[in-house]
Amino acid sequence: MISAESVEKACSEVGEYSDDNMVEEFDRFFRAQPAVCEFIVEVTQQSGQRIQELSLFLSYMVFKAKQMEQSETVAAVTEDDLESAYRDTESWMAQVGQAEPAELQGAIAASLKHDTEPYVLQYVISELNEPMEEGADLNDEEKGEVFFILKTVIASISPKRRIIEID
Repeated sequence: MISAESVEKACSEVGEYSDDNMVEEFDRFFRAQPAVCEFIVEVTQQSGQRIQELSLFLSYMVFKAKQMEQSETVAAVTEDDLESAYRDTESWMAQVGQAEPAELQGAIAASLKHDTEPYVLQYVISELNEPMEEGADLNDEEKGEVFFILKTVIASISPKRRIIEID
């Protein structure tokens, strides 16, 4: 599991990067995780540049936190890993979709406690609720799309590949 400390350390380090450092880091990420980057580009083709860039950035942050946690290079995610994680995420979303609207937020929050990567998911959720740099907030549909993508990416690197369950 990626600890809260690793997530914070990754955020702190990336926050101090210059624009040139960030470009170098993204180039390295694209080379190290081509399947992840291709997956994100493919599923966000119709969504617009803002959703695609946010999904890529948050995925980079997930891998940065994972690398901080294990102090070594993170193994490349395969297309099979992503396909399996995508199916798991679809199944989880279907379960969540069955919850009553008044219970939905509580059910999601409770299920985070059972996930293999709760700190990374909490980071993603907090980032989705922050205003974008250009000041425009994401609407609920956009937040849901980015969350689905990131949930899939996170599940693809999780050793147990366990998706969060609704109690």
